[in-house]
This record gives sequence, C-alpha cells and structure tokens, in this order.
Amino acid sequence: MDTDETELANEIQQAMSEVIADKELMKVKSLSRHNPEKVAKILYSYSLGKSQTHIVKKYNIQRSTVIQVLVDYADHLGKLREVAGKIAARNYMSLSSLEEDLVDKVRDRLENDPEMEVTFRDLKELSIAKSNAFRETMTARGEATQITEERKVVTQEDYEDTLKAAKERLAKMQRVDEAEIIEDTDD
Repeated sequence: MDTDETELANEIQQAMSEVIADKELMKVKSLSRHNPEKVAKILYSYSLGKSQTHIVKKYNIQRSTVIQVLVDYADHLGKLREVAGKIAARNYMSLSSLEEDLVDKVRDRLENDPEMEVTFRDLKELSIAKSNAFRETMTARGEATQITEERKVVTQEDYEDTLKAAKERLAKMQRVDEAEIIEDTDD
C-alpha cells in the first residue's frame, strides 16, 4: 500500500470510529458496529468512484444497506473521495507515462525496423485504459463525468418577430397611458 492508499484507509478508519461511537452512544443497531469490514469495503469502493450498483453486485449486499452506509457516512464522503482522487490521478499519470514509453518504443522500432507495419491497434488498448483512468479520476474527485452545453439558436426571423412583438406591446402600453391621461383631464 502506498501513502495515498494508506491515507484513504486511515480516513475510512477514522470516519468509522466516529460513526461507531455515535451509534454505540445512541444504542443503535448498525452495520458499522456489527460488520465494520463490510462497511470499510463499501466506503473504499464508493470513494474510488464505484457505483452503488457495482458495490451491490461485487459484495452481494442489498442496495438499501449500501444506501444506509452512505447516508451514515455522508459527512465524511467528501474527504474520502478527495483522497481517492489522488490515487486515481496517480494511476492515470502512470498510464500516461506508460503510453509515452510505448510510443517511444514504437517510434524507435519504426525508425530502425523497415519491415514493421504500424496500425492504430498498436496503441488502442492503452488509450482506452488511459481514457478510463481519466474518467475514474474525475468521478473520484466528484467532478462531472460529462458536461453538455445547450445553446438556443436564434434566427434572424425569430429576432424580427420578437422585436415586432415588443414594439407592439410598447405601442399598446403607450395608448393605454394616453387614454388614462385623457380620462384624468376629463374629470
């Protein structure tokens, strides 16, 4: 285990100690008190960006149990994800470095071996792994996995119709104001 993984394990242990103490004080039956290893697995997986469905299937735990654990530890999840984000970022950087090394080796081989044929498949698997690692990094850090920007397109016709409608409303308001002024002077 490296320092970030150790830090994550320590953060999970600290969070569990706090929650277990609270549950014992309130004399509440909870998974944290009766099966802390299972809680640690749930928190570790969730911190690394794994979905609730993944956790349910991997550990054969009921979804309601996973949800209850996440609710119990809601105050701690941000810190756990922050530490897990460091682990995911390091994994991404390692894959990125590996990709650079492979590119260099392929380039060297291409330059020195006239019979070598290069295809896009040579780097495909690593590129997919790198892309997945980047997505996991972003998920672990709690950042959006996909950002979609929607822009409404306004045509010249839309603009002219809106301008015409605004002028008509202004003219109507002006006629109403003039009518009120005339009524006031008639009194």
